[in-house]
Amino acid sequence: MSAAPKSEGLPLIERRKAGDPRPISFTQRRLWYLDQLTPGTGVYNVPYVMRITGPLNVEALQKSVDMIVGRHEGLRSVFLAPGGNPTAVPLKKWSVELKQFDLRSQPDKETQAAESVDREAARPFNLARDLMLRAALIRLAEDEWLLVHVSHHIASEFGSTEIMYKELSPLYEGFCAGKPATLPEPPIQYADFALWQNRYLQGEKLKQLTAYWKQQLSGAAQINLPNDKPRPAVSTLRGTRYPCRLTREQLKAIIDLSKASHTTPFRGTLAAFYAFLHCWSGQDDISIGSPVAPRSHPGMLGVIGFFVNTLVLRGDLSGEPTFHELMKRVDKVVKGAIENAELTFDKLVEALRPPREAGRMPLFQVNFRILKAPVPALQLAGLQITPPKFVDTKTAKFDLALELEADTGQGGFFEYSTDLFQESTIAEMAEDFPRILSALIAEPGVPISRIKAVREIRKRVGEKRGMRR
Repeated sequence: MSAAPKSEGLPLIERRKAGDPRPISFTQRRLWYLDQLTPGTGVYNVPYVMRITGPLNVEALQKSVDMIVGRHEGLRSVFLAPGGNPTAVPLKKWSVELKQFDLRSQPDKETQAAESVDREAARPFNLARDLMLRAALIRLAEDEWLLVHVSHHIASEFGSTEIMYKELSPLYEGFCAGKPATLPEPPIQYADFALWQNRYLQGEKLKQLTAYWKQQLSGAAQINLPNDKPRPAVSTLRGTRYPCRLTREQLKAIIDLSKASHTTPFRGTLAAFYAFLHCWSGQDDISIGSPVAPRSHPGMLGVIGFFVNTLVLRGDLSGEPTFHELMKRVDKVVKGAIENAELTFDKLVEALRPPREAGRMPLFQVNFRILKAPVPALQLAGLQITPPKFVDTKTAKFDLALELEADTGQGGFFEYSTDLFQESTIAEMAEDFPRILSALIAEPGVPISRIKAVREIRKRVGEKRGMRR
């Protein structure tokens, strides 16, 4: 997301006192309930893999990771539900699973290594039993390894991975030297934040936030994309990714146009995505989900945990807007969402009680995100380590999602439900979005419906819809 909620006026997050309740956060509660509905999937796994070259000290790595889990209570908390009410219970004894595979003597070791990485990345967590972090080392040569680490989203997110790497570096160096590093204690534990959130998000504050979102989303329509397959009664969460790349020239052009329109590149690109979805759905009222990881409170900095919220952004393409006008509308929507981002998605669903449809996410079915920067490379003394790469677990949380890379545009992709779409349809989308983006940039003052690329794509998709009826 382009910005985060401000922290002014937020009450202090204090350490829990002995005897205080231990509720989980609202976002954790949503993931826990989803896990109860569809257990045994890796859809909320967060797996990364990297190649390590050099004399790796496995014992020092094990001790370092164990210490990180000891420092961050959320990684060693299991989720129990006495009476149906989930709570996080920290384990008093733990050892992070660090599997080792030795493939040095195997003729097809790279193939076997890739299979092991995929298997470890997709292996589900048991929230009532497992640590929320595990890892595996795959040895390819005397001084060459693959390291895959997997956390569950209920205890970690993008910012948490960066914190983990920053702590792992001095800890590993210290254990290698026989002098464990001393790191400053985290300002709070995630359980302190969860208790604070449960106490803060109630009463008048909850009423104000709920009022905004009720007004904003009243009467919002569900998007209807031309599915290739009937929607199943229960989603299997099966999915995959298909590349969607932008050129550096397209990135520069949308950045320049957004700035000239007094908005951000995120909001300008989001406006283009609304125009794309308008072509593919034929709808003017389109709601999109987009993640925001605020860490807006100073106490959240330096803490490993799940601080992501999903905002529902409602786009309006009625009245024949130009791209300039659409960007203004989107800018206003995103500003309002950020100012009211403290209402978590599960609380929003609870307040709005939207009609439920089997196999559909409530309030939105399409997700949009821009990765501002990749996770920085892990640095360990005496080793060369490639930048971490996210491992595709062949799952999809939404019908359709578009993730773009802010720096080069080359790492973007559509993530899609294979229950609904064939690859050929997503391949068309991956060609259409960059084409629409360029067309909108070229004619920002022309009504979107009159732009040639938009007319052609709408006609083609309309014919596709007719064929499927």
